[in-house]
Amino acid sequence: MDPNIPTWMTEPEAYSAPKDSDGFLTKSTLTVLGVLSHIRETSQRGLRWASPPVMLLTVLALIVLMALSKNMMFSYVVLAEVLIASLFLSGKALSRSMKTSLSAMAFSMLLLLPAVFSGTPRTMLTVSIKVFISVALLNLVSQTLPFNKITASLKSFRIPDLFIFTLDITLKYIVLLGDVCVNMLNALRLRSVGKNREKGKSVSGILGVTFLKSREMSEEMYGAMACRGFEGEYVRTRERQLSWKDAATVLFLAGMVALFVYTQRAIAG
Repeated sequence: MDPNIPTWMTEPEAYSAPKDSDGFLTKSTLTVLGVLSHIRETSQRGLRWASPPVMLLTVLALIVLMALSKNMMFSYVVLAEVLIASLFLSGKALSRSMKTSLSAMAFSMLLLLPAVFSGTPRTMLTVSIKVFISVALLNLVSQTLPFNKITASLKSFRIPDLFIFTLDITLKYIVLLGDVCVNMLNALRLRSVGKNREKGKSVSGILGVTFLKSREMSEEMYGAMACRGFEGEYVRTRERQLSWKDAATVLFLAGMVALFVYTQRAIAG
């Protein structure tokens, strides 16, 4: 043994890092990945019963009519239609749609629980059913149309370009910044040695880095769009001709409007 080598360097290292639970990091990563996978999912072609603008118009009109309706018969008809349309979803999409709709319904029932004790339980039932139908309709659209088709359809309704641009960029950067968060969470897991009970404090650091990254991305995007001559105006390249499916959907919506008027007159009469 070389006498010039310190004694502590010749001693064997028997360090064993204590076991630590990374449940916080795992749950955070799975949550972010779940949101990203939902956004990245492609639409189901079998459910496209009309062009995106007509589909959005139909769904929004049904939600408004159902909110204004004072007769539950109209809501029950819409509920039956939503349940039938939901049967064409895949198992995963149907499970997600029903879970979200039932959660919204349960939350609304919890908020309106005092109405039961005040002697008006029908109010809680009516509002909860309408909330369930509204959320189910929105889920049906989100499972049918990708986000770029939805934002492109807003141009058909003369929505301001600034609103469309903000919504479009927000949806796209949710995915990009989500990837940044996932990468940082994985890096934190790989660099964690030993037991650390304060991993929750790392959230502030992750959010701070994400904010700085978003600012950097915004500057790069502004430069790229300026180089491409973008002036904040969305231009439709071509006009889509209405098909027979669009005509059938418009007739269906007209029938629902007629049913709404009939049920309203039945109450008034």
